[in-house]
Amino acid sequence: MRAAAPRLTRQAPQAGGAPASAIELSIVMPCLNEAETLALCIRKARQFLETSGVAGEVIVADNGSTDGSRQIAVGMGARLVGVSERGYGAALLGGIAAARGRYVVMGDADDSYDFAQLMPFVEALRAGGQLVMGNRFKGGIAPGAMPLLHRYLGNPVLSFLGRRFYNARVGDFHCGLRGFDRAAIDSLNLTTRGMEFASEMVVKAVLYGLDVREVPTTLQPDGRSRAPHLRTWRDGWRHLRFLLTYAPRVLFVIPGLALALPSLIAVAVLAAGSVEVAGVELSATTLLFAAMALLLGSQLIGFGIVARLFGAANAMWPVSPRVARFRRWFSVERGCQLGAAVMLAGLAGAGALLWRWERQGFGPMEPVMLMRFAIPAMLATLLGAQTIFTSFLIGLIDRGER
Repeated sequence: MRAAAPRLTRQAPQAGGAPASAIELSIVMPCLNEAETLALCIRKARQFLETSGVAGEVIVADNGSTDGSRQIAVGMGARLVGVSERGYGAALLGGIAAARGRYVVMGDADDSYDFAQLMPFVEALRAGGQLVMGNRFKGGIAPGAMPLLHRYLGNPVLSFLGRRFYNARVGDFHCGLRGFDRAAIDSLNLTTRGMEFASEMVVKAVLYGLDVREVPTTLQPDGRSRAPHLRTWRDGWRHLRFLLTYAPRVLFVIPGLALALPSLIAVAVLAAGSVEVAGVELSATTLLFAAMALLLGSQLIGFGIVARLFGAANAMWPVSPRVARFRRWFSVERGCQLGAAVMLAGLAGAGALLWRWERQGFGPMEPVMLMRFAIPAMLATLLGAQTIFTSFLIGLIDRGER
């Protein structure tokens, strides 16, 4: 289900401007009270269009400025697009929706990026790139242009996680200067409204197999006297949360398997008797914690399967061959049959324990022996019930997709 686009109002194009059919490039600048630097950014962007011969337009996607930025944009000959919904992503979505060019270059209006040097982006787009990322670490970061915490921890760590989680060959995940084929990006159904929009664009482009390229770009200290809109910890968390949310295999399945597989072996071994490892006796208490880890691990695996199917059903990512095979094999009936078999095994174990208790006249039982029977029986019963209910949830998601 596609999210509603941000509400926007458009300033009519200036008289004498290029017709929409002739525009190759739209330069989009999100803006919220950027009066100190906006005019310089627009001037550089217009200079680039004039000197390069690229037919284009400059769009200022204003997010509710009250400092005269809107008047500056109109006075400098830019197209003003008013976006009422606040947020970096919301402003950009509004600007992109209003763009008339085949290609779009987006960049902040704080004069930290040089809009006069956009030709590498245009050339990469003309050569077939669908998303062209700037790389500030290759192009050069001027002293004072990026806080040390961002330069040596935040950006490198988040970019590293993005590459590992999504097999993305992108060195600078959060560069704000980037170009793209407008139709290709429109097809991704980008929805985030905050700073994590920068991550969403890259992640979805990689997941949907777009041609993603990089070009070096530079970063200069921004020209504003006030603090930037970016908040280090809040926005860093939002980026990390997005990267994890769109990687259910990393978030759920891998930790689940890491818990479940060794715990399953431990339960199987310790249910038969105590084991000594490196001079330490592992017995019923260890069995209890192994059962807990196995139950938690199985839940995480179930969450991963449900999340993967939910994301595919809601076009958050494409349907992978693995998911397609699972959907062909899986049915609610098969899931219920498997869960019922495991659950019945657990109930049978509970029945056997009750029989042993009856044979002892319902009197006291040896605690360790009791736990070796009771814990596996409880575990199998819970795992079976969990499998049955998860199967119905998967069936609900799958039915909604079809």
